[in-house]
Amino acid sequence: MNVDVGLMKRVEADYAPVLTAVFELMLGGGMRKDDLRALCALSLQRAVRKSPRGRKTALEGLPVAALVLDAWHRDHRYLNAKAEPRAVRLLGPAPSVEALIRTETRRGNAQDLAYRLESLRLVVSAGKGLYRPTSDIALISAHDPFVLQHVAKSLLMLLETVSQNLECKASSEPLIERFAEVPDLPREWVPAFQRFTKIHGWVLLRTVNDWLESRRARRTNRVRKESARVGIHVHAYVTRRTRSRASRRSTPTSV
Repeated sequence: MNVDVGLMKRVEADYAPVLTAVFELMLGGGMRKDDLRALCALSLQRAVRKSPRGRKTALEGLPVAALVLDAWHRDHRYLNAKAEPRAVRLLGPAPSVEALIRTETRRGNAQDLAYRLESLRLVVSAGKGLYRPTSDIALISAHDPFVLQHVAKSLLMLLETVSQNLECKASSEPLIERFAEVPDLPREWVPAFQRFTKIHGWVLLRTVNDWLESRRARRTNRVRKESARVGIHVHAYVTRRTRSRASRRSTPTSV
Protein backbone atom coordinates (compact mmCIF):
# COMPACT_ATOMS: atom_id res chain seq x y z
CA MET A 1 0.00 0.00 0.00
CA ASN A 2 1.33 3.43 -0.99
CA VAL A 3 1.36 6.04 1.79
CA ASP A 4 1.70 9.78 1.14
CA VAL A 5 4.25 10.85 3.75
CA GLY A 6 3.29 14.51 3.40
CA LEU A 7 -0.38 13.80 4.11
CA MET A 8 0.51 11.61 7.08
CA LYS A 9 2.58 14.42 8.55
CA ARG A 10 -0.34 16.79 8.07
CA VAL A 11 -2.66 14.40 9.92
CA GLU A 12 -0.15 14.15 12.76
CA ALA A 13 0.17 17.94 12.92
CA ASP A 14 -3.61 18.33 13.22
CA TYR A 15 -4.48 15.54 15.63
CA ALA A 16 -1.40 14.92 17.79
CA PRO A 17 -1.90 18.16 19.79
CA VAL A 18 -5.53 17.18 20.47
CA LEU A 19 -4.52 13.79 21.84
CA THR A 20 -1.71 15.34 23.88
CA ALA A 21 -4.12 17.86 25.44
CA VAL A 22 -6.61 15.12 26.32
CA PHE A 23 -3.89 12.94 27.85
CA GLU A 24 -2.55 15.84 29.91
CA LEU A 25 -6.00 16.49 31.40
CA MET A 26 -6.55 12.79 32.16
CA LEU A 27 -3.13 12.31 33.73
CA GLY A 28 -3.54 15.55 35.64
CA GLY A 29 -6.83 14.21 36.99
CA GLY A 30 -5.06 11.23 38.52
CA MET A 31 -5.38 8.54 35.84
CA ARG A 32 -2.44 6.12 35.68
CA LYS A 33 -0.41 5.78 32.47
CA ASP A 34 -1.06 2.04 32.11
CA ASP A 35 -4.81 2.53 32.54
CA LEU A 36 -4.74 5.34 29.99
CA ARG A 37 -2.88 3.15 27.49
CA ALA A 38 -5.45 0.37 27.86
CA LEU A 39 -8.33 2.82 27.47
CA CYS A 40 -6.74 4.25 24.31
CA ALA A 41 -6.37 0.79 22.79
CA LEU A 42 -10.03 -0.02 23.51
CA SER A 43 -11.22 3.33 22.14
CA LEU A 44 -9.13 2.86 19.00
CA GLN A 45 -10.70 -0.54 18.36
CA ARG A 46 -14.17 0.97 18.65
CA ALA A 47 -13.24 3.85 16.33
CA VAL A 48 -11.85 1.51 13.68
CA ARG A 49 -15.14 -0.40 13.60
CA LYS A 50 -17.13 2.82 13.09
CA SER A 51 -14.76 4.72 10.78
CA PRO A 52 -15.51 4.99 7.02
CA ARG A 53 -12.61 4.04 4.77
CA GLY A 54 -10.88 5.85 1.97
CA ARG A 55 -10.87 9.43 3.20
CA LYS A 56 -8.07 11.77 2.13
CA THR A 57 -6.59 14.58 4.17
CA ALA A 58 -6.91 18.17 2.91
CA LEU A 59 -3.78 20.21 2.35
CA GLU A 60 -5.42 23.35 3.70
CA GLY A 61 -8.15 23.82 6.23
CA LEU A 62 -11.56 25.30 6.70
CA PRO A 63 -10.25 28.39 8.56
CA VAL A 64 -8.43 29.62 5.44
CA ALA A 65 -11.52 29.04 3.32
CA ALA A 66 -13.58 31.06 5.81
CA LEU A 67 -11.06 33.93 5.74
CA VAL A 68 -11.08 33.97 1.94
CA LEU A 69 -14.88 34.11 1.71
CA ASP A 70 -15.05 36.82 4.37
CA ALA A 71 -12.39 38.91 2.61
CA TRP A 72 -14.36 38.60 -0.65
CA HIS A 73 -17.22 40.40 1.10
CA ARG A 74 -14.96 43.12 2.57
CA ASP A 75 -12.14 43.96 0.16
CA HIS A 76 -13.28 46.87 -2.06
CA ARG A 77 -11.32 45.39 -4.97
CA TYR A 78 -13.69 42.43 -4.93
CA LEU A 79 -16.94 44.37 -4.53
CA ASN A 80 -19.16 46.00 -7.15
CA ALA A 81 -20.95 49.36 -6.94
CA LYS A 82 -23.65 47.76 -4.75
CA ALA A 83 -21.01 46.43 -2.31
CA GLU A 84 -21.74 42.90 -3.50
CA PRO A 85 -19.00 40.33 -4.25
CA ARG A 86 -17.71 40.64 -7.81
CA ALA A 87 -17.35 37.66 -10.10
CA VAL A 88 -13.62 36.98 -10.59
CA ARG A 89 -11.34 34.38 -12.18
CA LEU A 90 -10.57 31.23 -10.26
CA LEU A 91 -6.82 31.39 -10.94
CA GLY A 92 -4.28 34.05 -11.80
CA PRO A 93 -3.30 37.49 -10.46
CA ALA A 94 -5.72 39.70 -8.53
CA PRO A 95 -8.60 39.88 -8.70
CA SER A 96 -8.98 36.11 -8.49
CA VAL A 97 -9.79 33.40 -5.96
CA GLU A 98 -6.16 32.28 -6.03
CA ALA A 99 -4.97 35.82 -5.25
CA LEU A 100 -7.41 36.09 -2.34
CA ILE A 101 -6.04 32.85 -0.93
CA ARG A 102 -2.47 34.13 -1.19
CA THR A 103 -3.38 37.23 0.84
CA GLU A 104 -4.67 35.03 3.68
CA THR A 105 -2.00 32.32 3.82
CA ARG A 106 1.40 31.43 2.48
CA ARG A 107 1.04 27.75 3.34
CA GLY A 108 0.06 25.07 0.86
CA ASN A 109 -0.76 25.49 -2.82
CA ALA A 110 -3.13 28.38 -3.55
CA GLN A 111 -4.23 26.91 -6.88
CA ASP A 112 -5.09 23.55 -5.31
CA LEU A 113 -7.10 25.27 -2.59
CA ALA A 114 -8.97 27.35 -5.20
CA TYR A 115 -10.00 24.13 -6.93
CA ARG A 116 -11.03 22.70 -3.55
CA LEU A 117 -13.34 25.67 -2.93
CA GLU A 118 -14.91 25.05 -6.33
CA SER A 119 -15.34 21.32 -5.76
CA LEU A 120 -17.02 21.99 -2.40
CA ARG A 121 -19.25 24.60 -4.08
CA LEU A 122 -18.05 27.33 -1.76
CA VAL A 123 -17.48 29.25 -5.00
CA VAL A 124 -19.73 28.74 -8.05
CA SER A 125 -19.50 29.61 -11.71
CA ALA A 126 -20.96 32.94 -12.80
CA GLY A 127 -20.27 32.30 -16.49
CA LYS A 128 -17.48 33.41 -18.82
CA GLY A 129 -14.86 31.73 -16.64
CA LEU A 130 -15.74 33.83 -13.56
CA TYR A 131 -16.76 32.74 -10.07
CA ARG A 132 -18.72 34.11 -7.13
CA PRO A 133 -18.87 32.98 -3.48
CA THR A 134 -22.01 31.12 -2.47
CA SER A 135 -21.92 32.83 0.93
CA ASP A 136 -19.64 34.79 3.25
CA ILE A 137 -19.26 31.72 5.48
CA ALA A 138 -17.67 28.33 4.79
CA LEU A 139 -20.50 25.85 5.36
CA ILE A 140 -19.85 22.20 4.48
CA SER A 141 -22.34 19.50 5.41
CA ALA A 142 -20.48 16.43 4.11
CA HIS A 143 -17.76 14.42 5.91
CA ASP A 144 -15.07 16.26 3.99
CA PRO A 145 -11.42 16.44 5.13
CA PHE A 146 -11.94 20.20 5.67
CA VAL A 147 -14.55 19.39 8.29
CA LEU A 148 -12.44 16.71 9.96
CA GLN A 149 -9.54 19.13 10.25
CA HIS A 150 -11.90 21.79 11.62
CA VAL A 151 -13.17 19.35 14.27
CA ALA A 152 -9.62 18.57 15.38
CA LYS A 153 -8.75 22.25 15.78
CA SER A 154 -12.03 23.02 17.55
CA LEU A 155 -11.42 20.26 20.08
CA LEU A 156 -7.88 21.47 20.64
CA MET A 157 -8.99 25.06 21.22
CA LEU A 158 -11.63 23.94 23.73
CA LEU A 159 -9.11 21.82 25.64
CA GLU A 160 -6.51 24.61 25.63
CA THR A 161 -9.11 27.11 26.86
CA VAL A 162 -10.09 24.85 29.76
CA SER A 163 -6.43 24.20 30.59
CA GLN A 164 -5.52 27.91 30.49
CA ASN A 165 -8.46 28.81 32.71
CA LEU A 166 -7.50 26.14 35.26
CA GLU A 167 -3.99 27.59 35.40
CA CYS A 168 -5.18 31.20 35.24
CA LYS A 169 -3.84 33.50 37.94
CA ALA A 170 -6.28 35.45 40.09
CA SER A 171 -5.05 38.69 38.52
CA SER A 172 -5.63 37.48 34.97
CA GLU A 173 -8.87 37.50 32.99
CA PRO A 174 -10.00 33.95 32.09
CA LEU A 175 -11.23 33.15 28.58
CA ILE A 176 -14.97 32.70 28.19
CA GLU A 177 -16.02 29.05 28.39
CA ARG A 178 -19.67 28.80 29.37
CA PHE A 179 -22.78 26.83 28.48
CA ALA A 180 -26.55 27.16 28.93
CA GLU A 181 -28.49 23.91 29.28
CA VAL A 182 -31.74 22.44 30.57
CA PRO A 183 -32.27 18.68 30.95
CA ASP A 184 -35.94 18.52 29.98
CA LEU A 185 -36.85 20.68 26.96
CA PRO A 186 -39.92 19.11 25.28
CA ARG A 187 -39.07 17.64 21.87
CA GLU A 188 -41.60 19.91 20.16
CA TRP A 189 -39.36 22.91 21.00
CA VAL A 190 -36.18 21.46 19.46
CA PRO A 191 -36.73 22.98 15.96
CA ALA A 192 -37.37 26.38 17.55
CA PHE A 193 -34.21 25.98 19.63
CA GLN A 194 -32.25 25.22 16.47
CA ARG A 195 -33.54 28.37 14.72
CA PHE A 196 -33.09 30.57 17.79
CA THR A 197 -29.49 29.53 18.43
CA LYS A 198 -28.52 29.80 14.76
CA ILE A 199 -29.82 33.37 14.53
CA HIS A 200 -28.25 34.59 17.77
CA GLY A 201 -25.07 32.61 17.21
CA TRP A 202 -24.69 34.21 13.78
CA VAL A 203 -25.13 37.69 15.30
CA LEU A 204 -22.52 36.96 17.97
CA LEU A 205 -20.02 35.56 15.46
CA ARG A 206 -20.53 38.45 13.03
CA THR A 207 -19.97 40.99 15.82
CA VAL A 208 -16.81 39.26 17.06
CA ASN A 209 -15.53 38.78 13.51
CA ASP A 210 -15.98 42.49 12.70
CA TRP A 211 -14.08 43.40 15.89
CA LEU A 212 -11.23 41.03 15.04
CA GLU A 213 -10.99 42.05 11.38
CA SER A 214 -10.72 45.73 12.29
CA ARG A 215 -7.70 44.97 14.49
CA ARG A 216 -5.80 42.41 12.40
CA ALA A 217 -2.09 42.91 11.80
CA ARG A 218 -1.54 43.91 8.18
CA ARG A 219 1.43 42.81 6.12
CA THR A 220 3.84 45.69 5.65
CA ASN A 221 7.57 46.19 5.26
CA ARG A 222 7.81 47.38 8.84
CA VAL A 223 8.86 45.23 11.75
CA ARG A 224 5.97 42.93 12.61
CA LYS A 225 4.37 43.24 16.01
CA GLU A 226 3.92 40.17 18.16
CA SER A 227 0.58 38.52 17.34
CA ALA A 228 -1.56 35.55 18.35
CA ARG A 229 -4.31 33.45 16.79
CA VAL A 230 -7.54 34.24 18.65
CA GLY A 231 -11.19 33.47 18.04
CA ILE A 232 -14.47 32.19 19.37
CA HIS A 233 -16.30 28.94 18.64
CA VAL A 234 -20.08 28.52 19.04
CA HIS A 235 -22.07 25.32 18.78
CA ALA A 236 -25.44 24.04 19.97
CA TYR A 237 -26.27 20.46 20.90
CA VAL A 238 -29.29 18.22 21.32
CA THR A 239 -28.99 14.82 23.00
CA ARG A 240 -30.77 11.94 21.35
CA ARG A 241 -31.88 9.04 23.51
CA THR A 242 -30.87 5.55 22.38
CA ARG A 243 -33.57 3.18 21.13
CA SER A 244 -32.92 0.68 23.91
CA ARG A 245 -35.21 1.29 26.86
CA ALA A 246 -32.75 -0.44 29.13
CA SER A 247 -30.09 2.12 28.35
CA ARG A 248 -30.30 5.65 29.73
CA ARG A 249 -27.30 6.87 27.75
CA SER A 250 -27.55 9.62 25.17
CA THR A 251 -25.38 10.76 22.27
CA PRO A 252 -24.65 14.51 21.87
CA THR A 253 -25.16 15.84 18.35
CA SER A 254 -24.05 19.25 17.10
CA VAL A 255 -26.71 21.56 15.66
